[in-house]
Amino acid sequence: MKRLLPLLVLMILSFLLLVGCNPSDTDPNDGAKPSDPEDMLILMENGAAQYRVVRSDKLNSNHVATKSAMQIISTVREMTGVEMEIATDYTGRGGTEEIACEILVGETERAESATAMEYLGDKDYAICVIGTKICIVAQNDRSLSAAVQKFFDQYLYYEEGRMFISKTLDVREMYIIPDNIWYEVAPSESNRITKYDESVAIACLQGIMNRESSHKVYLNYNGETQGWLNLFREEGYWLEDISFLKLTGFGELLELGIDYIKTVVIWDTDVPATLNVACTIAGVEDGVVMTESYYEKYKDMLAGKSITSLVGMFDGSETGSAKNDAYRWAIDNYLLTGKCSTDYICSYIDGWTYRASGNTSYTVVRDWGVYHRAFVYDLSPWGDEAPLDEPDQTPGLDKQTLLMIFDAMLELTEDKGPYEVCGFFEHQKYSKAGSNETSNHGSVATEWEYASLMTPYNGYHNTCIDAAYNESFHTLYTGAQQLVANRPKEDIELESGKVYLCYFMGDYDSTHPVYRYLKNAWDDPRRGEIPFAWAINPNLVETYPDLIEYYYNTATPNDYFVSDASAAGYFMPSQVPDALWPNMLKHNIEYFTRLDMSIAPMVLDNRLPDKDDLDMLVQFAPDGIGTVRQNQTFMHGTTPVTALLGGGYDRNDPEVGVKNLTNVINAQFSKSNSGASLCMLRCVWTTPSVICGTIDLYREANPDKEVVVVDIYNYFWLIQQDLDW
Repeated sequence: MKRLLPLLVLMILSFLLLVGCNPSDTDPNDGAKPSDPEDMLILMENGAAQYRVVRSDKLNSNHVATKSAMQIISTVREMTGVEMEIATDYTGRGGTEEIACEILVGETERAESATAMEYLGDKDYAICVIGTKICIVAQNDRSLSAAVQKFFDQYLYYEEGRMFISKTLDVREMYIIPDNIWYEVAPSESNRITKYDESVAIACLQGIMNRESSHKVYLNYNGETQGWLNLFREEGYWLEDISFLKLTGFGELLELGIDYIKTVVIWDTDVPATLNVACTIAGVEDGVVMTESYYEKYKDMLAGKSITSLVGMFDGSETGSAKNDAYRWAIDNYLLTGKCSTDYICSYIDGWTYRASGNTSYTVVRDWGVYHRAFVYDLSPWGDEAPLDEPDQTPGLDKQTLLMIFDAMLELTEDKGPYEVCGFFEHQKYSKAGSNETSNHGSVATEWEYASLMTPYNGYHNTCIDAAYNESFHTLYTGAQQLVANRPKEDIELESGKVYLCYFMGDYDSTHPVYRYLKNAWDDPRRGEIPFAWAINPNLVETYPDLIEYYYNTATPNDYFVSDASAAGYFMPSQVPDALWPNMLKHNIEYFTRLDMSIAPMVLDNRLPDKDDLDMLVQFAPDGIGTVRQNQTFMHGTTPVTALLGGGYDRNDPEVGVKNLTNVINAQFSKSNSGASLCMLRCVWTTPSVICGTIDLYREANPDKEVVVVDIYNYFWLIQQDLDW
């Protein structure tokens, strides 16, 4: 004898098989294998089906009840070769006459289905015999799918050509989703504004559940995130034993995650900054952030949750700016009270323009802020002009509030180490990019100003985080505690007249490019042909540990890893106060060691590093330091210090790139002691094929020049040889 086991369980929701059952929920005799034929209901015998499957005529072919009914048919066919009949419950003209021996799946027009639903009570599903009919009913689709599978797994028997169940079958249970089933949720809204509102709500609940629930949440946004999910579900990766329940829209996620929500935070669309204040509250108080209109859609589901409304709270009566009033209130009530994270703060673009346009690039990242209970804001770093979103604001008011945030974080962290500032400023509001023609500051200058401001307050930057999906999910990976990078097998001897090229492949100093751009370059067919130094800031291993480990594990012998701007995070060494350097040093040593790095080729600063700066930098980057402002090459102790050169390539076109490369190579001949041309070239978000194609064209055009592409370790060894020439 063997129990009938399902083999064809491929439909959606079919993985909800493992159902928890308290023994007190059912009669201990229910479903036990009967030994006496008098106690059996015979479903199939001697190659002929005695029962047929019935489902509601009102349901389409995609409904779970319809698919579950078909699952019964296909599984019986697979196991026995017998074809069961399937019918709907319609008995009118053209319908099928009701018979005594039927398996009723879901709610049908049969009286027994109604009886079973009443019998269900407060349980999630029931599998029972009423008269001669077998009823499988449930409170919702997921429970029904689980009930059908449970019917196969535990209550249906097959031996000696006979398929049967117990006449006393009577099961009523709550279903429990196993811990190895996580949720894959896709957005459902198409309207720009509701799409934005839904994305905020999903991100908040995702952050809470990934922090608190055993069922983790992965946002699959229009297929953009499918590649990483597919990869990590492959054999040998961390998700290979995880099954995913596919959900569509915030409502389905809310149904499963409702118990993790303690409050609903309503933000004021007339004061876009309150979106960020609401997200701060949501992280601290396990809340979901909504507008008033979006809350109305889910008001019934959220009944009983506390409501925190920011609508009408801030009108500029304190500072003359509603925006700054809101952030200063949040500073007083959440940051200074110690309720927020001391490891992260989040510079997330608010709803000023993005909600109207439906731009979700700074909504999908809010799971990270909620997950860490981080303080969230969006402010200008400039003291000499008003931002575009509040042109009548007193110039510099935004900066004053920003420094209040940094000052509070300094007070909270000066004894424990630096904190990460996640996110970027909005170019349109705070620089002369886009429509802000009144600004006197360019985008790069604004970026540098921002980094310069935070560094003295113990902060470092993770700049480009827009559309960096599922940070609170990927951070759950517990591997990548100690990675091992490539080291060169031999030292190259410098020769006069040769061209030495070293390629710094950046800028992967933030989560957005690590998530989106690096994978494209990594999959390039010419990766591995020549040495490349891939620039990944090692602190990002906290956010995307699985991604970074993947890059390390799939590196060719020609792939090397170094830091990007400036080291373990984007900060300006000259701006670090003496009292904070020990903690900053400890932070960098920790992450350089963890990712097996020893070179910092792109130190950014408003000025050249002095002796004191270099004394610190060489402790975690002893094999080489490069800066973008450097105009001299020298040794600091045993560490070579040189320039990271711009140009020398084109991001997309090798034919354009070879002209740039020629100019850089020719300029570097005159700068060396040896008569060689030594070029460490910064290449931003391009592919190995573009770089290799550029070198090919240069060699064709310059057959008299010997070009050697070297790894970054040998490049710094060549620099040292040139200094000793």
